[in-house]
Amino acid sequence: MSKDVRNIFRRYVVATVGLMFVAMGVALSIIPNLGTAPLSCPAYVLNLRWPAISVGTFTLIVNTTLILVQLLLWRSKFRASYLMQIVASAIFGYMIDASLWAFSWLHPSTFVARLVVCLIAAVITAIGVSIEVEADSWMLSAEMTVAAFSQVFHKRFGPVKVVMDSLMVVVSIVMCAVFFGNPLGAGEWTGLGDFLLAKMPGIVIGPGTLLLAILPGALMRFSDPWVKRLRDWEAGGRKR
Repeated sequence: MSKDVRNIFRRYVVATVGLMFVAMGVALSIIPNLGTAPLSCPAYVLNLRWPAISVGTFTLIVNTTLILVQLLLWRSKFRASYLMQIVASAIFGYMIDASLWAFSWLHPSTFVARLVVCLIAAVITAIGVSIEVEADSWMLSAEMTVAAFSQVFHKRFGPVKVVMDSLMVVVSIVMCAVFFGNPLGAGEWTGLGDFLLAKMPGIVIGPGTLLLAILPGALMRFSDPWVKRLRDWEAGGRKR
């Protein structure tokens, strides 16, 4: 195996580790019932509506739909290599389901405990995204769609991502209202107090959604340097 092939293989392995962390973050954002991460909201709504189909499977379906959006935006500039997103999304979906199973023993009962789990989800997500960026290989469909909008409309990636996250939340609110008659989730609305304290079942949009929309990006200021130092240490070890 040539050095270039080994380097490509290594980058994809590292990126897969990043996907695993992000998938764990998604699972841990669902468990506390405070509202899940914006980009995972549509898949979670669909899972609540059709529970026989897993969150991971719906994540693959949503991500495949986003690839069609990229195709419409990029048209002739869409590269065949971009179809690797399907593989990444399939692996990511499987990892979400595996993480939900692995954490099925976790049942935080108090609001503080739920909030702690949500914070842990944000930390793990930040680490996972930092690893993905450092690997510089495949990218999940949501981020690639943001890149497509950014390039086509000549806008910076950051603001476009904020718009994309907000759009996912709005779409999820509409879906919840249509499917359940409750714009925030699958449970029956019992009052603001029960909603904020996660006593209402099946919360999709909640305090955790806002937390997971803001905190991972802020935490990446700390996880990015840590991941880079780990990469430099590992590269130094291989040279010796």
